[in-house]
Amino acid sequence: MSLVPMKNTVTITPALGTDEWDRPITGAPYELRCRVQEGTKLVRSATGSGGIHGIQAQEVVSVAQIYFDRAPNIGMSDTITFVDENGNVRTYTPISIEVKRGLNGKALLTVVNV
Repeated sequence: MSLVPMKNTVTITPALGTDEWDRPITGAPYELRCRVQEGTKLVRSATGSGGIHGIQAQEVVSVAQIYFDRAPNIGMSDTITFVDENGNVRTYTPISIEVKRGLNGKALLTVVNV
């Protein structure tokens, strides 16, 4: 049983990489139960551009937080599609992925800021 009620469903389209022309290669989409909490939040995101000073971070605004049970296989390049109660389709890419662990070290909850 999860800590947060998982009453929403999102479709995850995994990114497998790019081809020789830098076009994204995507895998087969799959659905996961989750909890989508819409609202703005200031989040730190790694830019991925390393250099002399290491990986740089920047502050960005997250428009939603998506809570998943345990630790699903979600990457920073994946695409998350959510259809809300009014039928609006929202497509997100993760800004940050946080895994919350219990006292025994096992993953209890994963929070994806988008």
